Amino acid sequence: MTPLAINGWTIYAHPLFLEQVEALTERVTQLAAKDPGGYRSRPATKRLAAIVKLVLEDIPQNPQGAQYRQGNTLGPAHSHWCRAKFYQQYRLFFRYDLAHKVLIYAWVNDASTRRAYGSKHDAYTTFYKMLEKGHPPDSWDTLQRTAIQGGERIQALLGLNAKGYAVTNEEPPS
Repeated sequence: MTPLAINGWTIYAHPLFLEQVEALTERVTQLAAKDPGGYRSRPATKRLAAIVKLVLEDIPQNPQGAQYRQGNTLGPAHSHWCRAKFYQQYRLFFRYDLAHKVLIYAWVNDASTRRAYGSKHDAYTTFYKMLEKGHPPDSWDTLQRTAIQGGERIQALLGLNAKGYAVTNEEPPS
């Protein structure tokens, strides 16, 4: 299958990111079944919509934007990691290779790891510990090899074809 491509970027996702988004998608599906008229106003639904917008629109526009730099929050050894902030306490961590125009989404925190400075469950603290354990890998080559294996999963999860268009019966714009 052709990898997902958006705005000239080849998009991959690490299994950790995919697992978080799959769990959130399942939660939203349950909410929709329970309350078809009101599930869109629930925090889980709004969080999923924000993640999808970041992944498909915002980050691929300019992953090297200043708003995604995290400085030394993860320590100087991990300053090459980027993060997108949303809903105050949520972070989506990713890396990119500008020369090859490859973008890899690594992990997004959930309600149990919301941003809370000084907390042992803080999003940055949790992600730092994950990096130190090698999951996700800090090495670009290893991260990319692992993420490439999930190429079909990200497209299926987001309901997209390889060119980033929603899968419908309609033809994508030319």
